[in-house]
Amino acid sequence: MFKAELEEVGLIQDSMKTISDLISEGLFQLTEDGLKLVAADPAMVALVDFKIEKDVFETYELDEEEKVGLNLENLYSILRRANSGDTITLELEEDESKFHIKMQNGSTRNFSLPILNLSEDDIPDTESLNQFNVDADLETKVLESAIKDAMVVGDSVTVSADDSSINIVAEGDQSNVDFTITEGSEGVMEIDGSEASSMFSLDYLSSMVKAKKLSDTVELRLGDDFPMRLNFEVPEKARLSFVLAPRIEEE
Repeated sequence: MFKAELEEVGLIQDSMKTISDLISEGLFQLTEDGLKLVAADPAMVALVDFKIEKDVFETYELDEEEKVGLNLENLYSILRRANSGDTITLELEEDESKFHIKMQNGSTRNFSLPILNLSEDDIPDTESLNQFNVDADLETKVLESAIKDAMVVGDSVTVSADDSSINIVAEGDQSNVDFTITEGSEGVMEIDGSEASSMFSLDYLSSMVKAKKLSDTVELRLGDDFPMRLNFEVPEKARLSFVLAPRIEEE
C-alpha cells in the first residue's frame, strides 16, 4: 500500500510537464525516501532521472517499496487539472491494477490510471555516465538563451568547453551562430574542468531547458563525444536530471 499527500502542486506539475514532453512512459520507484523515476525515450537518446523527496509530502505512507509503470503523458494530463490550492493524494492499493490520484479543495475529484506492465530492465543504468570533463553552474536563462539562438539557425548544436568558457555553435545552410559563455560573466557561477566537445539535438535540449520552471540554475556536465548531463535542483525538495546522447555527424 502507498499513499502520499502533496500540497506543492506546481512542483509535480512542472516536473511532469517537462518529463512527459520527452518520455512517454516510465517505471516509478516508490521508496522509503521519496518518489523516483529513471526512464529513457524510445530512441534511447534522452534519459530522465527524477526524484521528489519524502519530506515534501504532507503525509507519506508506504508498506513496502514498489515499482509502478505509468503512461507519463496521461499522468500529466490529470495532474494539470489540479489548482494551486488543491491537495493531491497519490494512492496505490495492494494487488490493484489502478493508480489513483485525488484532488481536494472544497470539492473532491478522483482520477485513476492503469498500471503498465513495464520491465525493470527498462530502467536505464546511470552509474556509468560519469566521464565528464567539464562541470559548469549557470543561471538557466543563460543556457535557454543560447539554445533559442541556435534554433534560429539549425537543428543541432556543438557544445565545446574548457576551464573558463563554454562555446555553443550552430550552423545552417546559409547562416550560423556562435554563443560564448565565459566564467565570471553575468549568470555564470562556475566553469571547471578540461576541454570537451560534443554535438546534440536542439529539439531535445529545448525540451529539457523547460525545467527552468523548477530551478533558475542548472549544472551542465560535458564530456568529449559523450552524453551531456543537465541537473536542475530544488534544494531539499526535488531533483530533475537529464542525460542527452551526442549526435553523431555523418561523414
